[in-house]
Parts: sequence; structure tokens; C-alpha cells
Amino acid sequence: MAQKKTSASADGQGIRQRLRLGSGLVLLTFAFSHLLNHMLGIWSIEAMEAGRRIFLAVWRSPPGEILLLSALLVHVALALWKTARRRSLRLSAWQWAQLLLGLAIPFLLLPHAIGTGGLQERFGYDDTYRNVLTVLWPGLIFNQTVLMLLVWLHGMIGLHFWLRLKAGYAPFKPFLFAFALLVPVLASWGWIDAGRRLSLTENTPFPLTPEMTAWSDPLVAMLRSGFYALVALVLVVIVLRALVRRSRQTIEITYPGDRVVKVAPGPTLLEISKMNGIPHADVCGGRARCSTCRTRILDGLDTLPAPSATEAKVLARISAGEDIRLACQVRPEAPLKVQPLVPASGAVRVSGSDGDAYHWGVEQPAAILFIDLRNFTGLAETRLSYDVVFLLNRYLGETAHAIEACGGYVDKFIGDGVMAIFGMKDGLQAGCRNALAATNAIAETMERLNVELGPQLSAPLRVGMGLHAGPVILGRIGAVSGNGASARITALGDVVNIASRLETATKELGHSLVVSNAVLEAAGYTCDLAGRTEIAVRGRREPLDVFALDPPARLVDTLSQPAVPSA
Repeated sequence: MAQKKTSASADGQGIRQRLRLGSGLVLLTFAFSHLLNHMLGIWSIEAMEAGRRIFLAVWRSPPGEILLLSALLVHVALALWKTARRRSLRLSAWQWAQLLLGLAIPFLLLPHAIGTGGLQERFGYDDTYRNVLTVLWPGLIFNQTVLMLLVWLHGMIGLHFWLRLKAGYAPFKPFLFAFALLVPVLASWGWIDAGRRLSLTENTPFPLTPEMTAWSDPLVAMLRSGFYALVALVLVVIVLRALVRRSRQTIEITYPGDRVVKVAPGPTLLEISKMNGIPHADVCGGRARCSTCRTRILDGLDTLPAPSATEAKVLARISAGEDIRLACQVRPEAPLKVQPLVPASGAVRVSGSDGDAYHWGVEQPAAILFIDLRNFTGLAETRLSYDVVFLLNRYLGETAHAIEACGGYVDKFIGDGVMAIFGMKDGLQAGCRNALAATNAIAETMERLNVELGPQLSAPLRVGMGLHAGPVILGRIGAVSGNGASARITALGDVVNIASRLETATKELGHSLVVSNAVLEAAGYTCDLAGRTEIAVRGRREPLDVFALDPPARLVDTLSQPAVPSA
């Protein structure tokens, strides 16, 4: 049965999430540039003033002020809106931390903002570092330091949980953590040391007049009261919504094991699970940025609105069937029977999976190389088992070494075959170049093995290699079983199937390497057109443009930057 029309609120949620993220990045950029300015105090107050002129040229220009004020209002309003719409306060530790930090920031930020920019607008107050440090030092050193830490920590938590599912983030996380730790330390050192030196070497008069404080103090108190009145209103809304839900007619949600919970319509399916203590995987915090809360709707699918644009985009990326929905986006209005598809216990217990994007799977471009040993069955027929294992291990070991030496990752050994991934960390262009370099290295390895094992071989060792590139899904298959990050990363998708087909095509074309034109184009290479041909690939309407080569093949670099040696 067809689903209902897409709800406008679901599409609006995606827009609100993007606005909240964008406004948060603007505010974080402002905070970072401000802290950079503080760091200059390590050298001198003059350096701080020079940096301040650049800072003001950006953020006190009309466009900068409009952008900053708009980002602040949008971010605060959307944060309060999201909190007010929560049906449950069962939050993870990081969600509580980010929420409480956000609520604490205005208490310390308002006096600083009004005491600098506000006084400058109202009275023409010159909020130079000399004047501001005279006000802050030493009585407000604690308030100002705590304010910086609250703002920076709030921003870093949000940034981490935005980036943690993105490919390439995990390897750099230790360095980014060190950077995030260093910024507030250096900023605090800068402004505190500058304030101390100023009080010892200069007799700067207190810059605030009684008229200024008589205006600013009541304004700060009023704004604080207004903000926390809004927070109180949000809490009242949450309580009233809870009371209204209790008085409304309830619906039944049936989980696996015939566990039934009764709930009033309104919360998302993910919130219903959390409200009733039912484990439900949830990596991105209910923002529709991952698919870990995906759920099969066993009964009642026809009562749900069709997926919003945001939800549909995520579902399309995982090729989900019509009965699969994201629990964080579905708000049941009628009874449902559901089956969460990602084990929540695995999401919680797997050591180190929290920041490991590959644990949940990422899509990124990569080069896939398949290598297969030709006629290994014939080589093994007349040999003792020990000799077969020895020969196979020598070949696989040397092949794996050649792959890793060229920056590749050994996905798996398949009998006498090897599958390798290139470009996981260094991008598609470098991945394709390194993969081509690996085919040369493997060919040279085969020559060495044939010389070394020649007397023991009835025929030389030969390999067939297929190489293709494009978007693949990379994930730790088996990680949810409890092995965590120990599970090896594997590649899935059409690119993998085509690379395997190209390896098989080496037998038909009589060459040891068949590489797709997509690889050569991404790598920035051209080669002898004599080896160019087309092959049919199952599932594709058009034949695939490939080159049949025998490494080491001469490749011509068409890019200006240095390339991995091609021969």
C-alpha cells in the first residue's frame, strides 16, 4: 500500500539542521579568530592590537556584523526550538554536555559582549586590548577563562560529531584533538600574560565611566533574564507536551520479541525507543546524517508519510527498500510493528567504534585491484601439501608487501587471489597512481619469485590483475559482532565487481593487466592506444573502455605535479 504524502515538517527539519550547522560554523569561526588574536599577547600588546584591527575589519564591517548577529540568533533560536520539540530528555552524555554548555555560555558571554561591542555602539567606547585588559585583570580572570573554555568546548563537541562519520576524519583525529586542546591554552596564556604585564608596566586608567556601567549592568541583567525565561518556557513546553500526550489516545508500537509499548502520537520512533529503554542504534544523534537507526516497518507502513527529502537521500545511499525507514525521522500516528536493523548493543559495546567512520560504513572514491595467480591448480596437483602452502604463502606475502609498499590496503586473500584498496586516505588521484605503481611492483615480484623458485616450478608463476576506480562503500564487516576496530575494512559496490571482471578479462585478452580508462584518467596518465579495447560488463548497458597491458608499462604523465614512477 502506498505511503502518505511527505510531511512539510520533515523537510523543514532538514533545512533547520543545515541552518543550525551553518550558523554554528560561523560562530566557531568567529570564536577561533578571536582566540587567535588573544594568542598574540604572548608576544606583546602591540601584536594583539595589530591582530585586532584585522579582526574588526572582518567582524565589525556591515556584512560581518550582519552575518555574525544572524548566525547567533539563528543558532540560539534553533537550539531552543529543537529542545522544546523533544519528547524525551533521555540524551547521551555528549548531547547533555553540549546542551548544558550552550545554556551556560550566555551567562558569561552577555557581560563581555555588552561591555565591548555594546559600549562601543552606544558610547563610542574604544574597546582596545589595553582598555579591555584593564577591566578584566585581575578580578574577572576566572570568568573570562571559563567563558573561552565553554565556547570552545561547545564548538568542538559539535564539530566532532559532525565530522566523525566523514571519510578521512579518523586518521587525523589525534592531531585535531591536540590542536583543539592547544588553542584555548595558548589563547589563555596570551591574554592573561598580557594583562599581567600591562598592570605592572603601565598605569592605564579604568576606562569605564559610571554612565557606561549604569547603562550596561541593567541591560546585561535584562538580557540574562530574558534568555533564561526562554529556557524556562522551553521546559514548560516540554512538560505540557508530556501532560497532553498522557491525556491523548495512545498507539501501540510492537518491537521484536512481541514487546509492545503504548505511547501518544508525537515523538519519533527513535525517541519512543529511548523513552521506553529499548536499545536502538543512533550514531549521529537523530540528525539523519547516518543510517544506523534504520528500521524495517513490518506492519503499518501505509500509515506513515513518505520520506522527506533528507531521509530519502540517506535511504537512497544505502539502497533501502520501501519498508525501510529512519527511526529518527518517523513520527508514528498509528500502530506499528517494527524491527531495528542495526544492533544497538554492537554500537555501544564495540571498543573504539565511536569515532571510527568505517565501523558504520562510508562512501568514497577508491581504486580496487584484483590479483589472481594463473594455473595454480596445475602447479599444486603434483606437489605435497607442505610445498603448496609454502609456495602460496611466498606469493601472497610478497604480493601483499608490494601492495602495502605502494600505499595500498590488503582487503582480503581469496584462495590464490588478492583484493586491495588504494586511495582510502590520500584521495582518488593518488590512489590510482599508487595502484598502477603496485601493478609494476607485483610484476617485478613475480620475476624475482620465478628466479628464486625456478628449479621447483614446472612453469613460471603468472598473475592476472584487474584495476578499476570509482565510488565504493568501505566498512568494517563483522564489527557489530563485537570485534570492533579489529574487523578489517572491506570494499563493496559495483566498482569492486567490475575490477573482478577486469581481472578475469586478462585471460581473454592475453595480458597480465586490464585497467579501466577511468583509472588512467583519474591518475592523469595516458598510454599506448594499441592496448585499448572495450569489454562487456554484466549489468551495464554500455561496454567498458579498458586497456590491456603487461606491467611494467610505459605511462605518460599528463599532470604537472610529480607522479609515482610508472615504469
